[in-house]
Amino acid sequence: MNDLFIAPHAKPLNGDEGLIYATWKFMRNPLEGFGPLAYSQGIVSVKQAGIQMHVLTDPEAMNAVLVKNAAKFTKAPIDARILGPATKEGLLSVHGDQWKKQRRAVAPIFRARHMSDLSPLVAEVVDGFKARLGQGKAVELNAAMADLTFDVLSKALLGDPKGLDRDRLKVATRRVVTSAGTLRPDDLIPWPRGTPRPMGPRGYIALRKLKSAADHLIKTRKNDPGDDLVGLLIGAQDPKTGERLSLREQRDNLIGFFIAGHETTALTLTWALYLAAKDPSGQAHIRKEARALGTDNMSFETLDKLPFTRAVIDETMRLFPPAPIINRECQETCEVLGRTINPGDVLLLCPYVMHRREALWDKPHAFDPDRFMRNPELRGKSAPYMPFGAGPRICVGASFAILEAVTGLASLMADFEISVAEDCFPRPLMTVTLRPEGGVKATLTRVAE
Repeated sequence: MNDLFIAPHAKPLNGDEGLIYATWKFMRNPLEGFGPLAYSQGIVSVKQAGIQMHVLTDPEAMNAVLVKNAAKFTKAPIDARILGPATKEGLLSVHGDQWKKQRRAVAPIFRARHMSDLSPLVAEVVDGFKARLGQGKAVELNAAMADLTFDVLSKALLGDPKGLDRDRLKVATRRVVTSAGTLRPDDLIPWPRGTPRPMGPRGYIALRKLKSAADHLIKTRKNDPGDDLVGLLIGAQDPKTGERLSLREQRDNLIGFFIAGHETTALTLTWALYLAAKDPSGQAHIRKEARALGTDNMSFETLDKLPFTRAVIDETMRLFPPAPIINRECQETCEVLGRTINPGDVLLLCPYVMHRREALWDKPHAFDPDRFMRNPELRGKSAPYMPFGAGPRICVGASFAILEAVTGLASLMADFEISVAEDCFPRPLMTVTLRPEGGVKATLTRVAE
């Protein structure tokens, strides 16, 4: 326990900084904009630009907002400004009856029977990726995992369409996330809900490419949908009303899956491989477990036979959650941890901070996947662990993300040893997602059976 690797982490504010400096730090990297109170108290309230804000870092408070009182909150206006240009009519952005209709229509896509059908395709793509890796090949992990997860997305969820320019779409997806997710001074202005957020020329061009690709996929599959994500989106209908998704809703959801199903899983694998490189004994444990099962036997049904690998993915998402900050705006008065939350108040729910609070976790900055082996209840609904959010708006694709991440990590570690430079310690940098600043250069070396 004394030799646990201390993972990279955002340095919190001291608490005595002025408002201007604290705001500047938050704008540069939101994870570095929280002070010591956020790491010690479940709720911290502050007024900024005339808006009452509450920072939540406690599981009870998170559940009060995301589960118990979910109907009293909507996504905050900043979310609509950031994601709206790309996913305005998709699950990531809509509210109310439109959201309920879409959620009911889309949820069946990610049920267990579809995950069982998709798992061989995931394994096939990972095998192809491994075949392209040479002996002792140096790679930049973030770029390599983006390639891998985009190929999984294309093969397993898009039906491996012909004519899809994957390289252009990968670049476009990343550019849209970067352009939309980088905070700007005008984001601090309390614009009326629905006010558009201008993007730079490169962002607009990238977004046009994404929209064009999504429209093309939907159009070419209209008469023969198939049973992959595109086909299921085309055929999706609300089981209560029978209503189908509009073309705009289909497209914006497809773009949402481009972003959420590609970028976030790529980053989870990037951080997991980095952490494995810093923990040789843990890496060996993954390899032993993966080889005992056999890469040909990895599937949705056999994930429970990779418990340590799953624990590594869970610990990775604890340290570097896919959704590090969740924004909500109160629409109806309620109480959270004894504090009254009024309509118009904005809440910052911070899984990143909650996952690193000393009151909730033993050695919170340490990479210790065994904590999930010792205490499986850490994955429970009331636990201080929420990598995918909670409540009605929990990530609809969480099961697929786990399938892809566990399969990818286990299969790679079965055949390769990974190493990084001793001084490799990338700063976690938040846009919409949580990236390692500057990337992670690693060497993957094939190991004997």
